Amino acid sequence: METILRSQEMAEIKLLPVRHHSPACACQVQRVIQEWQPEAVLVEGPDTACPLIPAMLDPDTRAPFAVYYSYDDTAGAVSEEKEKYRCYYPFLDYSPELAALRAGNARGAYVAFIDLPYGDILAASQAGKGLLQEGEKSNYNDDYLLSRNAYLQRLCEKTGLRSFDEFWEKYFELEGLTQESEIWFDNLLTYCRQARESTPAEQLQGEGCLAREAYMTKKILETAKQLAEKTPVPHRILVVTGGFHTPALAERLGQAVSENTAVKKAKKDPALESLPEKLVSSRDQGVYLMPYSMEAADALNGYASGMPFTGFYQEIWELLQEKEQLQEKKQLQEKEQLQETAQEESGAQKESEPYARAVLDMIVATGKAVRRAEGSTSTYDEICACSMAEGLAALRGKPQPGAYELQDAVLSCFVKGEYTLATDEPMWLLRRQMTGRRVGELCRNAGEPPVLQDFRAQCRRFGLQNASTLETEVTLSIFSKKKHRQMSMLFHRLLFLQAPYARRIKGPNLQTGRDRNLMREIWKYKWSAQVMAALIEASVYGGTVEEAVKGLVQEQLKKAVYAREGAVLLTQVLEMGLEGQPEQVYDRLQELLMTDTDFYSLAEALRSLMMVQQLCRLYDSGLETKTLILTCIRRLLGLLPGMARVKEEDMARCMEAVKLLYQAIGRLSRQQGAAGEDGAATGSQNVPEENGLYGSYFEALWAMDRDPEIQAGVHGCIHGMLYGGGQETAAQIEQTCRGYLTGTKEQLLKTALFFRGLFFGAKDLVFVGDTFLRMLDEFLMQVGEADFMQLLPELHMAFTYFTPAETDRIAGTAAGFHGRSRRQLQERQAVPESWYLYGRELETYALEVMGENGVK
Repeated sequence: METILRSQEMAEIKLLPVRHHSPACACQVQRVIQEWQPEAVLVEGPDTACPLIPAMLDPDTRAPFAVYYSYDDTAGAVSEEKEKYRCYYPFLDYSPELAALRAGNARGAYVAFIDLPYGDILAASQAGKGLLQEGEKSNYNDDYLLSRNAYLQRLCEKTGLRSFDEFWEKYFELEGLTQESEIWFDNLLTYCRQARESTPAEQLQGEGCLAREAYMTKKILETAKQLAEKTPVPHRILVVTGGFHTPALAERLGQAVSENTAVKKAKKDPALESLPEKLVSSRDQGVYLMPYSMEAADALNGYASGMPFTGFYQEIWELLQEKEQLQEKKQLQEKEQLQETAQEESGAQKESEPYARAVLDMIVATGKAVRRAEGSTSTYDEICACSMAEGLAALRGKPQPGAYELQDAVLSCFVKGEYTLATDEPMWLLRRQMTGRRVGELCRNAGEPPVLQDFRAQCRRFGLQNASTLETEVTLSIFSKKKHRQMSMLFHRLLFLQAPYARRIKGPNLQTGRDRNLMREIWKYKWSAQVMAALIEASVYGGTVEEAVKGLVQEQLKKAVYAREGAVLLTQVLEMGLEGQPEQVYDRLQELLMTDTDFYSLAEALRSLMMVQQLCRLYDSGLETKTLILTCIRRLLGLLPGMARVKEEDMARCMEAVKLLYQAIGRLSRQQGAAGEDGAATGSQNVPEENGLYGSYFEALWAMDRDPEIQAGVHGCIHGMLYGGGQETAAQIEQTCRGYLTGTKEQLLKTALFFRGLFFGAKDLVFVGDTFLRMLDEFLMQVGEADFMQLLPELHMAFTYFTPAETDRIAGTAAGFHGRSRRQLQERQAVPESWYLYGRELETYALEVMGENGVK
């Protein structure tokens, strides 16, 4: 605990270092506020969240919850990319910051956050550091500077503890149950000073710590000035911050007091002056209150700040609160000179050991869960686990068993045999118990965006859980039941908004073209904090889920450059069932098709359009895609001759595009033929727009064939397509194959690629006599072993286009070339054991003789 002595014009300031999500810190903070009675309680946290404090302290708000911060870097203050950033500031019942706000507010103190706004913190941080770290979950209050340093490593080594969390629990959580607040905070501050001194100055600068501490100092002094202006009586200000920042704040405030500039003079800090001037106003920064979950707040689930085992420490906190209430009751009884009953004395003794009680509850709950799951744990195992936890605590010098004794006891007593993936069920169930399942709730005046309210209303309408972290499965008949189709539309819209509420297990996927024959969708859904965060982000696009999706569709349409982007967007709009949107996407896609010069992008767009045309009736869409398909085909035909020299890594994509073009033209011709028959029956005349497309297609293929540097796989593919279209005979293709076989060695080694492309385009050629199989056999006999191993992957890919029955048929024909039957190939006689043993004995003897004669 650090106290800054007041001057004649300055309040007394007390600094409390804390660790985020620590029950001991929260209890000690409560005691200090109760005993010291400050007029102001200032807490670390971006000050833009100050308007949310009334909702945070509302009795109807139930932890866990989080403050969600967002910053749209339109001014480029953080980076030239002008990206969007977001982070979470979670609060649990036992978070010291929340305990300070609650205790201070209950006593009528002024409460506020005092840290830099989120956008300013980003601007003060260097790339890849602090809140800009890559690969880290976005969290505001990160304790890694306090828990990852050389000083801590030496401490853990000397104390024989496995991690910082175990060290913290032994020396701060368990010791904090009995120590006086002043002694406890002094010990913590000593540790924080050592951790701070072990951190390089350049790291402090890069993490944005110096700018944040300068700003917090400024806010503390401003509060002191405001209190002094109201009444001249010296005031008490309590400041609760992460322990890593407390030593720096004490030093800065001490300098302010010694220079007597706390009130009279507003001295600028170099750390604040280093912030970019182009950082824009608060309109680019958003802040909301949102429900959170124990699972999301658990440090081992990716939340890299605060203590792990949120469910375990939540129970510790509740038992500590009961103990505090019991002590208050006891003091009241002593004042009134009342006698305690034996039952109350027994209860006081029982509640005096909250950790032992929580460990017992966890062991019993885990034992029940294991019995339900696999039935291998007995009551005796639970008794042994409790006894072992207490014994381990005594052996390790702890007054009570904690989380790590609990884990070790369950591992020893519940896991039978070796601990492997097959036997980890008890530990997994214990982990669930220690994490907890609680989900927070917000009061009505929490200021939720309308899109969140609409999401909850739709969940109620369809009977979907929107407050449970347990995954639920639902099967939807999307083409036969209107309600199911509407539920599917909601799920697809949430996915489009990147809200991970539901994930599709099975069902037609219009983006990948898979499972188009399925008439049902299977989804699994659950609530998570990320759902709320995504919807809050999407609130800038509209007040409802549908409006937000439409707004995002319009934005993506404007950003789209390639035809495939517009086509994929069209399939998504179809799945989401957005009224009026398909037409807008259609118009934009028409423009993209005319300007896109990427062959593969146009091919992907054609595939999506063909799928939309096939399924639009099922999705109740009257969108006519024929014109788009015709435009796409003509654009592809114009680019096709230039694709002869593709790189080998692009060969498969090119072959698929060539085949897709053939299929698309054929489908249009069949549709035109059906329309012609209908027109003849009604007496009308239709001019076939598709006339000439086949001719243009085959002309493009012949142009590619004439290219002397054509890629071998593409070469085989176009000959397969020409054969399939009746433009080339098997004899002509045989002649081309002979060219590869009788050419240079380089051409010979390309034969495998040629056959791969040929089988992709027209695999039935293999079964027209045995000519092509004989050529393949001849090719394999010409290549050496090293070349064969090099070509083996391509040969394997060439035969993947055949069904197992066709492969079996080919194998039988190939065996006949060498006077063997298919059955003889399958029957292999094993080497007799006696032969093998004789051969090994002979080899051993030969090696011994050679060794005696000096032969190496």
